[in-house]
Amino acid sequence: MTEDAPDVLADEEVRLRYAAIVESSDDAIIAKTLDGVISAWNAAAERMFGYTEHEAIGQPITMIIPPDLHEEEYEILRRLRAGERIDHYETVRVTSAGERIDVSLTISPLRDHGGRIVGCSKTARDIRKAKQAAAALRQSERQLTREVAGAKTLQSISTRLISEATPESLYTQVLGAAVELMASDAASVQMLAADQTSLKLLAWSGFHPDSALFWQRVEVGTGSTCSKALSDNERVVVADIEACEFMAGTQDQQEYRRSGIRAVQSTPLRSRTGRPLGMLSTHWRTPHAPAEDDFRFFDVLARQAADLIERTLAEEALRESEERFRLIANTAPVMIWMSSTDNEVTYLNQTWLDYAGRPPDAAVEELRATVLHPDEAERCREVYETAFEQRAPFQLEHRLRRHNGEYRWVVTAGVPRYNANGSFVGYIGTSLDITERKLAEAALTSQKLIEAHEAEKTRIARELHDDISQRIALLGMHLVILKRKLPASATDLEQEIGEMDRQIGDLASDIQGLSHGLHSPKLELIGLKAAVARFCEEFSNRHDVTIDVQLENVPEALPPEISLCLYRVSQEALQNVVKHSGSRRAHLSLNSHIHTINLTVTDSGTGFDPHEAVRGQGLGLTSMEERLKVVGGQLFIHSHRGRGTTVHAVAPLFLPAKSTNGVV
Repeated sequence: MTEDAPDVLADEEVRLRYAAIVESSDDAIIAKTLDGVISAWNAAAERMFGYTEHEAIGQPITMIIPPDLHEEEYEILRRLRAGERIDHYETVRVTSAGERIDVSLTISPLRDHGGRIVGCSKTARDIRKAKQAAAALRQSERQLTREVAGAKTLQSISTRLISEATPESLYTQVLGAAVELMASDAASVQMLAADQTSLKLLAWSGFHPDSALFWQRVEVGTGSTCSKALSDNERVVVADIEACEFMAGTQDQQEYRRSGIRAVQSTPLRSRTGRPLGMLSTHWRTPHAPAEDDFRFFDVLARQAADLIERTLAEEALRESEERFRLIANTAPVMIWMSSTDNEVTYLNQTWLDYAGRPPDAAVEELRATVLHPDEAERCREVYETAFEQRAPFQLEHRLRRHNGEYRWVVTAGVPRYNANGSFVGYIGTSLDITERKLAEAALTSQKLIEAHEAEKTRIARELHDDISQRIALLGMHLVILKRKLPASATDLEQEIGEMDRQIGDLASDIQGLSHGLHSPKLELIGLKAAVARFCEEFSNRHDVTIDVQLENVPEALPPEISLCLYRVSQEALQNVVKHSGSRRAHLSLNSHIHTINLTVTDSGTGFDPHEAVRGQGLGLTSMEERLKVVGGQLFIHSHRGRGTTVHAVAPLFLPAKSTNGVV
């Protein structure tokens, strides 16, 4: 093997690789000499031009070039001889079947080992589909341009429609838009009458006045296009009224002639739910048959016109409804208010304004801020905003300044408002003066407290008279007997004295218990938690009952009024367990939360009806309830006959603010 053998093998390997690439290419690859003779022809060239490799090689390249482009080929050969490369050259070639095809050419010179140009390589790509796609794209762009122009026109018309405020101007804009879009000479818009079988003329343009008068009301079954469209519930187009069968010989045909109309179309107007609303018609003075494309934007206008007309009718109905509401609201004996979705009060009725003494044009928010009591404005705002966020009804009692400067109690209630579609639109509510009721309640509370105190005094007097006094009298009699008849021995005397000493001790203990019931010094000295614990222990021993006590998180420093209130309630509740429940076991828990302290006394005894008990005597429920009211607390009773009782008292950790007008 010679020294050049490796180079030869390498060249052969490269040649084979290039041959494989050429044969697998989807583009036609052709080689030709400088005098235009084909020297190479791949499989893609066979598919594109229809000639086999055997048929093509050795033939002039002009066999695939149309005669009118031969000069183009000569110019290509000239440029190749000069060593130029020709990229992406679009031209036309011809197949064996004589079909002209669009191709994109890339032509490169071929050189021998010495660098001399000996021919060229030509790559041809079929671009027919690409050119068809480009043509289709240009057509689409032209169509899009027309669509955009039409859309801009419709947008301009729509803007004018939306900006109109009155029905009359609205109908005028609809007519102008219809004439503009359909390039017509006249137009009319009609509304469906209340009988649902006729049309009422709302606006028109281009008619003879007498014809407009004739068409003020159109019945189903007459000779007009709008009558037929209403009957058929679809668009009616008449290209020439003189050739229309259903118009022949009718008064409508005569009126068309009077107005100089030869062609008409009528399109029904419907609501979004399909309910008929009316008719939109256009008219031409010469025979005319609009194409479907002509209605593309007109139908959009008809849709908008129907919406706007329906909205106008709805607004008129709403205005009438609002007028009726305001008439009723302003004559109502209660204060009425309304708010919007942005949490602002937007309406106060005349009764409200008269109560506050402000004119109707006063700023609502400013008015509300000045008449609310300063001590309660924040609480009112929090209650309202919480309800607003939850879309929940609310009710609260607060003070409101009347026109004479006096703060009076009112109860304000509000409920959320919703549209027919379920969307939230704000709140509506009332405020009612309850000052007289509050004063009556305060007087009743005072009376109940007096009665409770009297009942307590009666109980103490009964204890003193029926128990303590009797036991002291009995002890005195015992001393008299002992004095008259001394025992025979010192032992007997000692026993007698011991028995009397025990009785005196029991008596002192009971008097001390009665005293603690009236006022416990332990409460002031050791606090509510320890005082309740000791009371439960003493009470348990005295009455032979088991009391489970649970005391958690009870503040050391509580206002004396609240401590005393809860101490008395625990006393009363446990007394009820012993006197009325029949149970020998009770559970007492005392604990605090963020803003409140809670007392619960539970038993599993006979139970009772709480409503009857409040009206009756002996359970002390009124006393407990009124004590809690004084400190701003509440009492809850849960009891059922045969299923025990739970007394639950809730008191604030701090005393409520004092009333400024005597009403608690």
